[in-house]
Amino acid sequence: MKENYFLAVCKDRPNDPERFYYTVYFVNNSSEEIKELSYETGGFATFDDELVQTSTHRQVLGALPAFSAMEVETDDEGAFDFDLNFNFKLEFLNGKCESCSFSIGKYLRGGEEPFEPLPVLGQMGHRYKSR
Repeated sequence: MKENYFLAVCKDRPNDPERFYYTVYFVNNSSEEIKELSYETGGFATFDDELVQTSTHRQVLGALPAFSAMEVETDDEGAFDFDLNFNFKLEFLNGKCESCSFSIGKYLRGGEEPFEPLPVLGQMGHRYKSR
């Protein structure tokens, strides 16, 4: 069930010397272990009033236990000058597969900013549901 999985963007690295202040997490808020989690990401920006696609990045993250989260990437504030898309593939122990797609809008638009800590992570951040 896709509502059991979400992306979180947390400004949780305030002292990072490289200025990567944000962490993007994939959150498994379900009782089912993910055997292998992988994703592909890319984005879009406008340049001289033209829509430009950014490069695509693919990565296998590995296993993700039930009710846990995994760091996907760390970003600086400039990373959110684009609309970002994440397409995840979830492979489960029973052999079934599921996909989840998320969009993080320019300047973090489109996410829910909770007034209480996010499930599993226990910290504040923007929550993005699968579309």
